[in-house]
Amino acid sequence: MLAGLLAPVAGAFSLYDAAPPIGVPESHAVRYNAYLNAGYDDNLDCSDENREGGGFVRFGVGASYADYESVTKLSYNANLGGQLYDKNANGTDERLFSDISLSASMTHMMGAAGTVNTSFSLSYSPEPDYANGISAARTQGDCLNWSLSNSFSQGISERWSWNANVGFSGNIYTDSYYSHDNRMYLSAGLGLSYKATERTSYGLNASYTYDFREKGYDSENINVNASVNHALSPISSCSLSLGTQVKFVHGTVEVYPTLTGTYRRELAEGLSASVYVSLDNENVNTYRPFYGGNYLSDVTWRLGANCTYAYTHRVSFNFGATLMDSSYSDGTNGMADTSRTTTTFNVGMSYVFTETLTGNVNYQYTISNGFGYDYYRNVVSAGVSYSF
Repeated sequence: MLAGLLAPVAGAFSLYDAAPPIGVPESHAVRYNAYLNAGYDDNLDCSDENREGGGFVRFGVGASYADYESVTKLSYNANLGGQLYDKNANGTDERLFSDISLSASMTHMMGAAGTVNTSFSLSYSPEPDYANGISAARTQGDCLNWSLSNSFSQGISERWSWNANVGFSGNIYTDSYYSHDNRMYLSAGLGLSYKATERTSYGLNASYTYDFREKGYDSENINVNASVNHALSPISSCSLSLGTQVKFVHGTVEVYPTLTGTYRRELAEGLSASVYVSLDNENVNTYRPFYGGNYLSDVTWRLGANCTYAYTHRVSFNFGATLMDSSYSDGTNGMADTSRTTTTFNVGMSYVFTETLTGNVNYQYTISNGFGYDYYRNVVSAGVSYSF
């Protein structure tokens, strides 16, 4: 299974998932849960002027399952719910939005040396996580985001192995006003891995990605990178990849550096942390309908950190921050260079009333600058979840 985890996977669920998991995953039968939250958003439309606040209710049910004991290892996590505002929200004429997600994975051992891994994730909500490659600096109505990846790894010797992967992912906005940023990605790659120790491996990988855009210019990308993974430590795991990207867009060819790093660690008893950093020249939100032009370069930094702390067996805290900084240049139709930086901070607390009932309180603050307007936003919520 370790060989499958270390293989490069096209279109990962989240940048947080780039590092291998800490410890051995645990199997469990189907678990169900239901949740209900109420809150207040003081800037429903993420506006720099005419700020308007409103209340909301978030609700849903979910299920999860994991079997890591069989030759074919399976797991899934599903959620079906919604979010209802007391007035029009998220820059649309709607009050009711979705809160739907599904993730699943399968790992099949083909003898002693071969491993097939399939992973799938899908979300349909007005505000997906930036770690999943979302570009919007503000909520833009319900958004369908998906990722499907398949990888195969085969041992060559005790230390060497090769791998291949293909992936298909995308992002579609249901509100027609933002549909110019609809896009899909088709990718394929090959890699060579060297297992230095039981916990550490090194890799050399090459991949090709085609970006399909509904509006604006498609792009082709060739990436070559070297990576290191440290996995299955009792307290930490990390992944680091450095490389070069060759980008073909609108008859131009440019070369850019790339970076992806993720770190997970159990800092102390009850305290854990996850961190990611990513640098890439994306092809996201590059078409601007107002100007009828397209940016050919989109250098983007994505950073995130999240910590959890179990104060007692009943009380736990979580806190973190995410940042996305995009710099747009090489614009057509005389468009000037521009950029946008969005930072979000969050803090929360949960309290276990019983084995099945848990309460939570959360606060989130967002500040965003660029594209000729700035905004800030406060969101607070409280609720309960019931597991059965």
